[in-house]
Amino acid sequence: MDKKNGAIIIVVAFALVACAAGYALYASAHQPVQEQKTKTITDMMGRTVVIPSPVQKAVTIGSVPVQNSFIFALGKGDTIANGLPVKFTQQGRWKYQYVFAPHLEGQPEMQSASYEPNVEEIMKAAPDVVFTMDQATVDTLDRSGLSVVYLSWVDAEDVKILMMLMGEIYDRQDAAQDYVQYFDDTIRRVDAKVGQIPEDQRLKVLYFQYTGMTVPHKIGDWWIMKGGGKSVTDAPRQTESLKIEPEQIVAWNPDIMIVSTPSEINAVYNDTRLSTVNAIRNERIYITPMGAHIWSHRGIETPLTVLWAAKLFYPDRFADLDLEQETTEFYQQFFGYSPTPGQVKEILSGKAKI
Repeated sequence: MDKKNGAIIIVVAFALVACAAGYALYASAHQPVQEQKTKTITDMMGRTVVIPSPVQKAVTIGSVPVQNSFIFALGKGDTIANGLPVKFTQQGRWKYQYVFAPHLEGQPEMQSASYEPNVEEIMKAAPDVVFTMDQATVDTLDRSGLSVVYLSWVDAEDVKILMMLMGEIYDRQDAAQDYVQYFDDTIRRVDAKVGQIPEDQRLKVLYFQYTGMTVPHKIGDWWIMKGGGKSVTDAPRQTESLKIEPEQIVAWNPDIMIVSTPSEINAVYNDTRLSTVNAIRNERIYITPMGAHIWSHRGIETPLTVLWAAKLFYPDRFADLDLEQETTEFYQQFFGYSPTPGQVKEILSGKAKI
């Protein structure tokens, strides 16, 4: 091959390479941009909300442990981008939030002590969705262009709607349906043993917060009744919390008293105003268990609360109920977490501390 022909070949080769590179750049520039998929859901305020699908980052505002617990139960705890508010961390009682989702420790706080959202911090996190149980928060964050989903749990049956909505948001409909089925099955199991107890033979139960002399949540009346007891505060009321007085407790004379913090047990026993109450005379004051949330409050562990209450009220009727095994299997099935025997005992004691 002479030099002239060789030069021609080299020039042609370079030209071909240049054309190929040019075509690649052109093709790349004219590729259709893949848009992020979205879905439209209806939240529990009836609002239409467009959210990314799948949800990869979420923020919970307001009752953070409650909302977190539902996300844990769908196996999506790793999507939560905010830490627990100081109002909860300073209590030192939320150990299992960090056990079930270790990455929460060190995450930024995104609300004030009065539950007001820190819009700047939330915007910085750029979440796919923000969950809240506070209507004012919905209005505030809506104005910031965030995708905000309102969740609600007023009546006991609302938990099913809430869980199915969360399942839809996270594309975990089967897991949500499994939970709803478990919820219903558990209530039926207990009712089969306590449903026929006459009203006048049911144990009278008071669930209350001694330090503030309040009944903190209406849900307490429900799980006491489902566990076979008779809640002494089970009367229609417009407010979630109910103020009570020692004199009223004496008049009710409950057989069992249930409090929500360990320190309250001794305080109740030492209150001379209550010394004639059956629960004190028979030493039947208890604290509710606590895992992802305080079991006696509205939360993912409510079915376990009914089992715990039934066993507590009527140990003979539920002699075959292994509460530790039930608790272990619950967290294994829904949280994908296998607690140790020691952890289960700690959860049931209600005394877990960070």
